[in-house]
This record gives sequence, C-alpha cells and structure tokens, in this order.
Amino acid sequence: MQEAAPPQLDLDGEIWRFALEFYGASGVSETCLRLQDEAGLDVVAAIVILYAEAKLHRRLTAGQVQQLQSDMKSWRDETVLPLRDLRRRLKAPPSSFPAAETEGLRNLIKKAELRSEQIQLAMGEHWLATLPALEGLAVEAALGLLLNPSSGTLPDDATTLIEHLVKAATKAASGS
Repeated sequence: MQEAAPPQLDLDGEIWRFALEFYGASGVSETCLRLQDEAGLDVVAAIVILYAEAKLHRRLTAGQVQQLQSDMKSWRDETVLPLRDLRRRLKAPPSSFPAAETEGLRNLIKKAELRSEQIQLAMGEHWLATLPALEGLAVEAALGLLLNPSSGTLPDDATTLIEHLVKAATKAASGS
C-alpha cells in the first residue's frame, strides 16, 4: 500500500499574514519570547490557537490542543529547535571564530529558522481545516496548556502576558 502524499501547504496563507500582523504588534514579540524562554511556550502553536479563536472564531478542546502539539512535535524538535539553538549559540561565538563570516552564517540560519516556523504555521493552518467543530476552551485556557516551564514555575505575570497576546491577536484579526 502506498503512503498518502503530504499535504500541499500554503506558506503565504492567511495564518502567515495573521502571524506577521500579530507578531508585529507592540510588545508581542517580547511577550512571546519571554513565555517561550521562561514557560516553554511553543510560540507557533500559540499563534495557531490564537488564529483559530480570533480569525476563525473556533475554540479548541484540550484534546485538540494536545493533538496540535503532538502533530507538530516532530517538525519542531527536528527542525525549528535545532536551528534556533544553533542561531543562539552563534550570537556569542568563541573569539576564535571569524566574526564577519560567523554573523553572516547566523543571519542565514535566522532566515532558515523563520522559514521553518512559517512551514509549521502552514501545517497548523492545514490541521485546523481538518478539525471537526467542537465546543472548546477559552483561548486563555488553551494557551495555558502550552506552558511547560523549564524552571518548574511559571512567571508570576503569566496570566497578564497571555491576556496581552489574546488582545493583540484580536486586533490583528480585525486588521486594526
């Protein structure tokens, strides 16, 4: 039996345009990076959940959030995270590395990392299109399921940070 071909993804689809608008909003990138670094947030999965709520008016169930994470895990673990780790390590390379060439390489890796996240977003958009409509969680609760702090505790202001992301997503969805 022949395996089904992977879906054709639209890398410049509606979710990508939403992500650019959302991530460009005041304070969003800082909030996302803080939650990523301090609470283990998969920012791309968070954008998929925010997109579902703000743009598609769909709430995900806890099971669907878990399925989203599971479906994206391999791509994230094998592509996105290794690129991010390498980019971060090259930010302050050993002094024996050639500075200009290392920075040029770091910029290429940054572009590859962004492209890998763009692919993950398109995967999320495709995944959303396959879901049955169910009564789901409030978006704040769904985002909370993505938090997995490496330190064992969440930032004291995690709720405020998530609320900031939800407000920015609502604005991005409306185009204002």
